Amino acid sequence: MAAQTQTLTGASKPSDTLHDVDVIRVGESRPYPDPHFSFTHVNYFKDADAAPPDQLNSTLSEHELRIARRGDDSPNVARTRVQIRNIQGATSEYSIAEHGFKVGHLDSKMKNWRDDDELKEVFFSEVDALLKKETGARWTFQYEHHVRTATLEEALTKDSKGAVDINGPVRRVHIDESPKSGLNEYNHYIRPNDPGNEHLRGRHVAIFNIWKPIKTVQRDPLCLCDARSIQDEDLQSGKVQVPNVGEIENFSIRPPKVTGAHEFVYVREQRPNQALIFRIMDTRIDQGAAKRSCGVAHTSFVDPGTETAPPRESVEVRSFCVF
Repeated sequence: MAAQTQTLTGASKPSDTLHDVDVIRVGESRPYPDPHFSFTHVNYFKDADAAPPDQLNSTLSEHELRIARRGDDSPNVARTRVQIRNIQGATSEYSIAEHGFKVGHLDSKMKNWRDDDELKEVFFSEVDALLKKETGARWTFQYEHHVRTATLEEALTKDSKGAVDINGPVRRVHIDESPKSGLNEYNHYIRPNDPGNEHLRGRHVAIFNIWKPIKTVQRDPLCLCDARSIQDEDLQSGKVQVPNVGEIENFSIRPPKVTGAHEFVYVREQRPNQALIFRIMDTRIDQGAAKRSCGVAHTSFVDPGTETAPPRESVEVRSFCVF
């Protein structure tokens, strides 16, 4: 989850078998043995003897719960080998309408990413303009943001009490909210039925995340999964507490029954002006849909050969888009 704020404002064909990521052939150089794919692992949801402790164990502290959920050694982690397509140079092949996401261009005028006031004044305006351009929204409302600057290992050693998430990357395939939960959050924050909000009533609403690097990504990149390749049987419902809102529903993702059925992509060495724009929910699609979610599953992952690179620095902003 992103940090809570109070202010509203033509690639090669993949191989038929997954490569052993621990083997580098003679003549291949690190950090990227293959120009078109990363052969790696992602953390899916796995059933264990006990459900994740955020659902059962209230004796743990906020940070202890996050360690239990975020750690690679969690009993509910199914570490699964995958191949992730590198779409650097092929970003135009992907669209929100077809895949649930796209790569947009965003040159930010931000100077200090740790200054919340500047971020809300400058970056939120840039996010608003980009979302209106790429989604056709008439109004957008930025309601969550998060800046990440640490490795996962570092983040898990630092107390995250009072925050919505750790400061490091999240290595778990997930969709941030269910459609019902997203709509509840919209009604909580925007309150379209209140006086003065008549222009919002009866309109479709979506939640989109904009995720971009602060510096070129060398480690722990974010990958996105083509929304069409996620099936209902892959979704594991979960509950988390969000400050000022209460309990919301999100989805962890199970390994697909058919190996490789989930189509993951990432932008290798993603640059600061390359913004990932991806759907969390959209009433234009979700209402009446056969699937429980048309959101885009995503996760960070270890790109083999980059494990000792500097920590990833990134920013994400979640917004309501009203059409």
